[in-house]
Amino acid sequence: MIKAIPEDFIVEEIATLPLVEKGEFRVYQLTKKNWTTPDLVRFLAKLLSISPKAIAYGGKKDKHGITTQHITIRSQRDFSLEEKNFSLKAIGFMRKPMSPALIKGNRFRITIRNLVTVEPLLRNLEEVKIYGFPNFFDDQRFRGTDQSLGFFADRVLRGHYNGALQIFLQSQNICSSDKKNRERVAEIIANWRNWEKCLELAQGLTEKRIFRTLLLRPDDFLAALEKIPREEIAMAYAAFGSHLWNELLRRLLKEKIKDLKEVQAESGIYLFWKTLDEETLNYLKELKLPTPAAKMQFPDDLSRNLYLKILEENNLKFSSFRTKALSRVFFRSFQRKVLLYPENLEIIEIKEDELHPKRKALVLSFALPRGAFATMLVKRILLDEEIKK
Repeated sequence: MIKAIPEDFIVEEIATLPLVEKGEFRVYQLTKKNWTTPDLVRFLAKLLSISPKAIAYGGKKDKHGITTQHITIRSQRDFSLEEKNFSLKAIGFMRKPMSPALIKGNRFRITIRNLVTVEPLLRNLEEVKIYGFPNFFDDQRFRGTDQSLGFFADRVLRGHYNGALQIFLQSQNICSSDKKNRERVAEIIANWRNWEKCLELAQGLTEKRIFRTLLLRPDDFLAALEKIPREEIAMAYAAFGSHLWNELLRRLLKEKIKDLKEVQAESGIYLFWKTLDEETLNYLKELKLPTPAAKMQFPDDLSRNLYLKILEENNLKFSSFRTKALSRVFFRSFQRKVLLYPENLEIIEIKEDELHPKRKALVLSFALPRGAFATMLVKRILLDEEIKK
């Protein structure tokens, strides 16, 4: 019902930028579609003949939509340009590179299509204004993971480096439609420990570095893991931490709320409330839960005990997150709000859906804080059965 065309999902990053007249880092407004941020940054580095390390950004924006964000390039040159699916516009300088700390949130304009009627959505929106919606990490956070394989970070934390390496290699092709490449990776797994054959099958710099390492040191899987780029390890760690946080929130909501609606998604079941009593609403409005790390600050005994149970079920301890393996990346806990209200929520238009005859479309505008998912709000307002086909 969303993202039928790029124009249905428009995202504008809201950032506080300490711009100066002259600085080491030139700041650009990057607008794109059909590109993820990391993929486009790698392409830009090649196109502009600069090191990828010279480009910094604060958030990873999805490829499905039209997104605007800020990046910095460590150069005085003006690299402004306009291409079919992206544009770079220089807007000034900063004395430090772009980072997540500079992002306040994102402004969204979303078109929800193929609706029989908009009335249930309008009722749900009124409920959201009063009772908010849960701040789960949505499916986008888990792109490149296959829960049937397990989580890369989970294996690392438990010292299963061989398994972690296999998960990494297989996970690189989860979102790929390239059948030959998937077959190639399957052949690597089938020939595991025949490192000469694996090196022969390897493609790309990272895979080749991994198998050259194993050819020289056949059982040193940790050394092979060290060849994975830091950013990819950080994304894998974040996915596992987000998975555990979501599970903690699920369990806490079940303890506090009797009537919950379930929505099945790629990464698991999401739970939503329609209304809340005053006591529960006040509790959730103020509640923040910590993301996983060796040291975590819990708001109460309930959340701590629920999390201890999750760790026990996963054969983990708090100390597991103080891993010395892959020491370039660490688990750092931060507090994440449980309940959110969309800011500046506005119904822009209710119209006939030009892509689906005899159906309606609803256009919404709103803002959310950094790290929140607009698709979670969309899931909430699509709860009612009447809106389905």
